[in-house]
Amino acid sequence: MKVINVSVKGKIPLDEAFRRLGWTPPADMEEQSGTFGELGSLLVQSGLIDKSVLEQALWQSQENNLPLGRCLVLNRAISSNLLQSALTAQVLMRDGKITEEQAINGLKSAARKQQSLEQSLVDAGAYRQGQKESVKLGDLLTQAGLVTEGDKISAIEIGLNENQKIGEVLVQSGMIAPGVVDESLRLQEMVSSGQISGLQAADILRQANSRKVGIDVIIEERASRKDEIEKVTGVLELLLQSGALTGENFNRAQSLGRQLNVSIAEVILTKEMVEKRLIQAAYQGQGLVVDGIINNSQCVLAMKMCIKTGQEFHEVLKELPSDTAQVKTPSQEEVSGDKKSGWLGNLWSKVTKKD
Repeated sequence: MKVINVSVKGKIPLDEAFRRLGWTPPADMEEQSGTFGELGSLLVQSGLIDKSVLEQALWQSQENNLPLGRCLVLNRAISSNLLQSALTAQVLMRDGKITEEQAINGLKSAARKQQSLEQSLVDAGAYRQGQKESVKLGDLLTQAGLVTEGDKISAIEIGLNENQKIGEVLVQSGMIAPGVVDESLRLQEMVSSGQISGLQAADILRQANSRKVGIDVIIEERASRKDEIEKVTGVLELLLQSGALTGENFNRAQSLGRQLNVSIAEVILTKEMVEKRLIQAAYQGQGLVVDGIINNSQCVLAMKMCIKTGQEFHEVLKELPSDTAQVKTPSQEEVSGDKKSGWLGNLWSKVTKKD
């Protein structure tokens, strides 16, 4: 470390720093894994950066009191994804799950294939992911919007250098409160035990933070959300037919649902892909179709009118063209009279009941 400090403070190459200290530089410094520290060594040996780039980043890190990885990303020497992979490699090496050689080969593959380190290690047969779903603390905080991706990566790097957990680093830096870490760890356990998904955990944490309540309050509210999920599931086709749910969002919800092992309806609700008023309108319309009051085409048309005008479902029903009526068109007296009767009256009473 002394030679690195001399190099950084003097803004000179490492081999010159060795000479000034009266030492003989190693024949091949790139092969000395400890020369640049573990992160720098991994990046150099993986061929992601060269020695001169690392020396410059080391100087900037010292001068600006920033983590080495952050400096490399700011200099565009590596992407934030590659930095994340390198830090993950450090964690796995520290925990004895992979060797240094596997880490280096995994980083090379991750950079070449533009995929995560874990996937590269799995492809090489060097690492096996657990069968149960899990979520890392940093990822949970990031997905909940409490910590930025950059701050998360910096906290991981600092934690590795200082032998601290990421939660401790984030609390000490003032980014989050100790209570947030405690509740995040509880949610982590719930994900690991299969009680909730990672997406649900992030949503619970986000809502608890924004509303300044404990996660237990949100969890209790979510228990009653089961009915909402069933409601969306029942009107999913109608939401698609009317355009309330776009094809792009449906595909996205389907992909996320598959990844996180949750229903498409839950993703739609969690990500707020459809306005709640339109979900309610679709539910009302579906009920009228089942009761034989209107047909599916009328229901889709009414939904489109709700989307276009911003009106409630029962309001647009009164404006449906008469030639779309499934039954006999009401007379002028039935439509204009104070007392609603006949087709329109029957329809109105059904809508009122659905509300």
